[in-house]
Amino acid sequence: MTLKIKRHPGYGRKLTVITLLLTGLATLVGAPLSYAFTATSPSQDTIAVVSSAAKKDLEANSVVKKQTKTPKVAAATPSASRSADCTSAVKTHSGLTAATSPQLKKLVQYERVCVSGIVSQVSFFVPTPTSEQEARDYARDTTAQLREFSTYGISPLVFFEPTTPTGLVSLANYRAGAYDTALDTYFAAIKAAGITDTQMGTWVPLPEGNIPVWTSVHPDDFAACVTKAVTYQKKHFPGSKASVMLDTLSYPGANSWSGGRAVSFLPYVRPIPAGLIDSVGLQGFPWSPAANESGPTNGGPREYLRIDLAAEAARVLHVKDVWLNTGTFGTRYANQSGRQITASTDQRLAQLTGVVAQAGVLQGQGFSVAVHLFAEDKSGVNEATDWSYWKSSNVSTSRDAYVFRIFVHDLQAAGIPLWLFDAGQ
Repeated sequence: MTLKIKRHPGYGRKLTVITLLLTGLATLVGAPLSYAFTATSPSQDTIAVVSSAAKKDLEANSVVKKQTKTPKVAAATPSASRSADCTSAVKTHSGLTAATSPQLKKLVQYERVCVSGIVSQVSFFVPTPTSEQEARDYARDTTAQLREFSTYGISPLVFFEPTTPTGLVSLANYRAGAYDTALDTYFAAIKAAGITDTQMGTWVPLPEGNIPVWTSVHPDDFAACVTKAVTYQKKHFPGSKASVMLDTLSYPGANSWSGGRAVSFLPYVRPIPAGLIDSVGLQGFPWSPAANESGPTNGGPREYLRIDLAAEAARVLHVKDVWLNTGTFGTRYANQSGRQITASTDQRLAQLTGVVAQAGVLQGQGFSVAVHLFAEDKSGVNEATDWSYWKSSNVSTSRDAYVFRIFVHDLQAAGIPLWLFDAGQ
């Protein structure tokens, strides 16, 4: 799934974490659907129930037709058992309005909505150096970002993408060692600048390496490149953290969005040396076809966040920390007339409630779990999807801001940390 994310000034191609949502979703094999989300127009929101026959059709590569029956979902209104108060236990971060990082500046709005602090980690994205000169240049930018996060007491989640300002990094060259000197120089320069192991936070090399957004989806390429990146990271920062993140769907080729399947992550993680990885990330986002178009959906959180795949990978890697990378859209196909779909407040709340439930299942299996929420408005760019819960102009009146508060409250009540990405204005 790719989504292009605005990154630190000076970086080139924007991050991927959902183009699947824009280019189409192949059949989700092996994941029984409990319900499918469809919103047929900006003014008409429905949640479609998938019948047993439709489930079989989907699993046989057939098209799921839109239904009109609407199941009961959690209402976006106060109740005795759920609160709109995020928390009172976490302090806000002072001085964020003076921050340079757009993610930190935007965090001000989130803390105002919740009247408290809400996150334990905030993410940003960095490219991969392929030469010593790039390594030194990138290290300066990364060091500045890491230092600012540390100044405000916020731990970073760093997506280490195989990109440069001129395009994608060849994973074949990466695996063969062509960038070893650059990687070593990069982490050495960050260390020489005074960054500590703690300030490094958690790094995620080759994120979503099982979907066609980089130059290879081969498990051996993924494992070899991740191993190289983390080996050089921990050579200079042995106490820092590293993670792998894979999408619920794995694809057979790097140049096509066809053939995606929910299959075991073991081929991707088993070759990674024991003790190198500290956590496992699982990515999954809701998808629905455009208004008045037929096509499959990917169900609810139980389907697009296949926690069984993450748990299996975590056990093989001998780690106890698992995190979910997800979000909910308010509007999709936002800049495409006649194709727009919208999600109601109740629908978004139901999805986030499902995310908390999935995280709770992992907790019950003995894992320490966090949720990373992508919440930026990307409706004005190629993604044409609004993942946000309010606009700067309606922070105090947005009904979806209430949904966000409920989500934060439910996470904190369950002891599940929230991580965040939003670099929007």
